[in-house]
Amino acid sequence: MASTSPAAFAPVAEGASRSVQVPDFEAVYDQSADYVWRALRRLGVDESAAEDVFQEVFLVVHRRLHEFEGRSSLRTWIFGILLRVVRNHKRALGRRRLDAGAKAEAALERAPASDRGAPDARVERAEAVRLLHEMLDCLDDDKREVFVMAELEQLSGAEIATVTGLNQRTVYARLKAARHQFNQAVARLQARRAWRTR
Repeated sequence: MASTSPAAFAPVAEGASRSVQVPDFEAVYDQSADYVWRALRRLGVDESAAEDVFQEVFLVVHRRLHEFEGRSSLRTWIFGILLRVVRNHKRALGRRRLDAGAKAEAALERAPASDRGAPDARVERAEAVRLLHEMLDCLDDDKREVFVMAELEQLSGAEIATVTGLNQRTVYARLKAARHQFNQAVARLQARRAWRTR
């Protein structure tokens, strides 16, 4: 894999949008493949469809890379494409609940080899991923998207507004509601565990 500098994902100063030097597709792919895979799984794409959705994202990136003008970071621009592809995928299939075990297994397969080595580490990672996805499944798509971008991918409110086309007040309102629902789901899980250990 070719390595690229983090500057490839840095935002371009205002007024420099037309003169931005766009990295080549191979560099963009190498820099963002893991990020795209992780994000589409967190947004609820089933293991059986993840590879196709992943390829579709990069097909669009490849076709439109010459259009990137640097108005946002390249990472934010790619997330916008990813979000549209995932939404189209969900519309085409209809939303369905996913098997948490299959999701954890798929995420584990994508984990670095160092994390997969020890059996205990594998079990812990699989359980953590399964629980995260179980909690995310409690959110509707609008809230889940904002929650994943803000809490898991660390995009700013302004970046989320750019990706989604929402104003920042709506972004923060959805994020607040998502955090509340997520925390309620965590509390229910903890209560179930406490009840089982009595």
